[in-house]
Amino acid sequence: MLLRLSRTSFWLAATVAALALLAPAGHETLLMLVTGAASLLALGLWRSALRTELRRPVAALLSTPAPLLDQSVLRDAAAQIVSAARDAPSFEPALHAVARVLRSELGARAVAIHEVHDVNATHARIGDLIESQPGFRAVPRRVRLDAAPLARALREQRAAGTPPGAVALPVVACGRVHAAIELSAIDLAIDPQALAGLLELAGSALAARAPAAAPPVGAEAATGAPNVLVIEDKSADADTTAGLLRRVGCHATLASGMLEGLAALHGTQFDLILIDLPPGAIEACEGWQRLRRGTLDAGLAAPARDTPMIAVCSADAPGDGERVRELGFDDHLFKPIRPDQLLAMLSKHLRPHAPAEAEGVPAGAASAVLDAGALARLSELDPNGTNRLLERVLRAFETSVARLRPQLDAARAGDDRAAIRLVAHTLKSSSASIGALQLSQLCAQVEAAIRMDTDESLVPQLDALDAALDGALQAIAALLKERE
Repeated sequence: MLLRLSRTSFWLAATVAALALLAPAGHETLLMLVTGAASLLALGLWRSALRTELRRPVAALLSTPAPLLDQSVLRDAAAQIVSAARDAPSFEPALHAVARVLRSELGARAVAIHEVHDVNATHARIGDLIESQPGFRAVPRRVRLDAAPLARALREQRAAGTPPGAVALPVVACGRVHAAIELSAIDLAIDPQALAGLLELAGSALAARAPAAAPPVGAEAATGAPNVLVIEDKSADADTTAGLLRRVGCHATLASGMLEGLAALHGTQFDLILIDLPPGAIEACEGWQRLRRGTLDAGLAAPARDTPMIAVCSADAPGDGERVRELGFDDHLFKPIRPDQLLAMLSKHLRPHAPAEAEGVPAGAASAVLDAGALARLSELDPNGTNRLLERVLRAFETSVARLRPQLDAARAGDDRAAIRLVAHTLKSSSASIGALQLSQLCAQVEAAIRMDTDESLVPQLDALDAALDGALQAIAALLKERE
């Protein structure tokens, strides 16, 4: 419309200009004024029309709704999440890596990662994890379990919230929430079913990297990880000791004081007990002596007198080491506990765990070697079994082992600890993802021993790893045969 008016004004100006040349004397000035006005009007209309045309594509683009993110679009995001969780060196970096993928792919403006300490009926105690300060632990705070997405996720142990509002994803493993990822202000339009599937996959990938909790009675035999009770009045010191134990592949259960320790012994069978003895407390060990003699309580989960008991003494009292041995303790450590000393003590006092049978895995034995929960999580990703996801993952593990095992054998023959550590690290994550928890724990122990640069021989641990690897492969073969 504006362009047509501009052209009309232009031709009007041209016509009046021609008339000015032919008009009688005395009319030239008026006609030239009309020509100038028509020319200015044509120019103004043309510029207005040009601006309108330039704005039209931008307006059309802004008014066009963003495409809906569905399962096909989020398929690449799912692959990135699995890779990020698998390749991270530990649980906390895995949380940050998965959170970055979710924020980028879902268009969230902010993301927060919370470490979950405990959850009860009305409140939860959480602390923030900051990527720029790895290992930093913020002061825990209490949050009310109201209708907010984070509160619902912690209470219901499943993802909560919908875009464009906040979305919270809990990481649930061993029956409790270890951490939560909170995404705020998601700008992109997402199919609810596709979002639920992506968050479920992220939760499962992170659950496989979560630190193991203390197992119930009898669970140790299934996982192959030593179960250690840490009795310490100071929570900060107890957390430090528990962290060292988990780094070398042990389960750690914390107890505050003797009474809580005895309560733990009623419900769980332990392989070793670490007892903190502050200065001046050595003479107050009567309860532990009676426990060792078996005269304290007959209702314990296992004969505590047969469980190695290690005293943790103050560094400024070196004579306490001999004294605690006289009182019936099996050994002692001085504070601060050094990783190499802890590893040497564990190797000395822990009973060797029987590896999986090297020959003849009977039918149905896969459930004794492969964790049912991990297999169930894989099956949930392919509920109808149409993609045969579980079989493909198990066969991919077999292929990976066929490639890694010759590398491990060559590294053992050449005493190449760096190459052994690389193979152990790779196997640790992949074996955990298929539920071969004993194999994963043994890989973690080998990796920790090499990282701590101890002088201890790796031969016993690598022999146990080989036996567990054989058992896992035979269990996989039996499971695949059952599903044919």
